[in-house]
Amino acid sequence: MLDNIFDTVRRSAERVQRRGEEVAQTARLRMEVFGLTRELDTLYARLGRAYHAGQGADILAGIQDDLRRVDEEISARERLIAELSAQEGGEGQGEAPTAGTPTPDPANPSPTDGAAGSGPDNRPDFTTDRAGTTEPTIPDAMPRPDESSRSS
Repeated sequence: MLDNIFDTVRRSAERVQRRGEEVAQTARLRMEVFGLTRELDTLYARLGRAYHAGQGADILAGIQDDLRRVDEEISARERLIAELSAQEGGEGQGEAPTAGTPTPDPANPSPTDGAAGSGPDNRPDFTTDRAGTTEPTIPDAMPRPDESSRSS
């Protein structure tokens, strides 16, 4: 009888310990995502300054590569958070994600469907090479560097 009670208490303590570790890991991942999001904002600012300064396509492409890298790191951490959340829902027993949980596509590390600005996080998709092409859809607030010599 006492052995049964002891085993039950031990299993409960192990479950609480696992749950605490999962919460700590989730908190750490969320802090990393926060830091990476700040880095992403800095890179967008650099991209905008470089574009309006008339920098070459190679410099803009380098900044876009950095944006892709940071975006992929954020997506990877968000997937880990989702996996930990799915495990929490399964009482920490290491169950596989349910049918409603999206599975990551190795060919497309971004959780978006490929459309620019789509998905829950509204991040643009940099999987296509658009360096050197411009597709203005709305009037620019500032003149483009190559249009500054022309008169309107």
